[in-house]
Amino acid sequence: MILEPREVKRLVAEYVVEDMQSLSTVESPAFRKLVSKIPVNTTNDKQVLPDRKTFAKELDKAYAIIEKELRKTIDAQDYVSTTADIWSPNNKSFLGVTVHWIDADTLKRKKAAIACRRFRGRHTYDVIATELEDIFSQYGLTNDKVTACVTDNGSNFVKAFKEHQQWQVESDEEEDDVDGDGEADFTDLHSVFAAAKDDNARDGLCVLPPHHRCVAHTLNLIANNEVDKWLSSNVESRAVYRSATAKCSALWTKASRSTVASEFLEEVSGRKLIVPTVTRWNSYFDAYSRITEMPLTDINNICTQFQMKCMNDREYQFLKEYCSIMKPFTVALDILQGEDTCFYGTLQPTLEVLMGNLSNENWPISNDHWAA
Repeated sequence: MILEPREVKRLVAEYVVEDMQSLSTVESPAFRKLVSKIPVNTTNDKQVLPDRKTFAKELDKAYAIIEKELRKTIDAQDYVSTTADIWSPNNKSFLGVTVHWIDADTLKRKKAAIACRRFRGRHTYDVIATELEDIFSQYGLTNDKVTACVTDNGSNFVKAFKEHQQWQVESDEEEDDVDGDGEADFTDLHSVFAAAKDDNARDGLCVLPPHHRCVAHTLNLIANNEVDKWLSSNVESRAVYRSATAKCSALWTKASRSTVASEFLEEVSGRKLIVPTVTRWNSYFDAYSRITEMPLTDINNICTQFQMKCMNDREYQFLKEYCSIMKPFTVALDILQGEDTCFYGTLQPTLEVLMGNLSNENWPISNDHWAA
């Protein structure tokens, strides 16, 4: 099969964009040698791959075409939903926004990223509101079209939507006020419009669609923060919880900072430890589970090797019961944070099953087991 040069360029562009490769890839001798093996219908010995600068310009043109088509698709939808998030890698902040809709022909959910822009300065609610409204305006996403915008539980996002919700006129204010003697009460329109103009100028005319907090993030906060508060404040479980998690933390720190410790741990257990991260949901459960998969004797051999406090049987059994009880949270999170199979109708059944699994006699963690 012989390809046209433009088809080869399109395939290379898809590869660079989807795998987030550097634009210098097209100038790599090894990559150009690989592409040269593709049968191409060339004339006058034209080069199939342009240099980096030309390739960047072609990407910009392709982006403009895709963006134009995306605008048409969004305009054709009656309703869409959106998501927004801010993250900060390498001391640089970015704001990302996605849009989702149901295809009228296939009834399948479609999605597209409409923004991934640099977010400079402090992440205050008013700046977030301004940036979001600007992004929505670029794609004609009015409040009548956007059913909701889903974000995490960050206070800046919550306040941004709370302070910039669409103002609705109450029915009782729409009725004309009439005095008891039957005479209408006239209002100075000049003063009303002047006051409204001042209010709009102060508020910046920024109006955002309805706001929904991400359920998966909310469950993650419950599973980590609320359970941590309960275990730390309860007299019976406080001591064993703190000592067990402290020894796990020492293992994670040692394994992540020392290559010798990491190699020795892998030799003893045959697996590497999972170091939890706050931003990755289920990470603490996965990290504790990896430790409890090791026999207690192996854990204490590692602790002895690196002159750390050994874990006793009470702490080890506590971690195993903790993982057993927190398992329903992880299952629910895996369902609700699914990208393709999770729909709004999945929410209530998942929460009902989760509540049923957590309402038995084993929850909360039995105090009798861990009383000092």
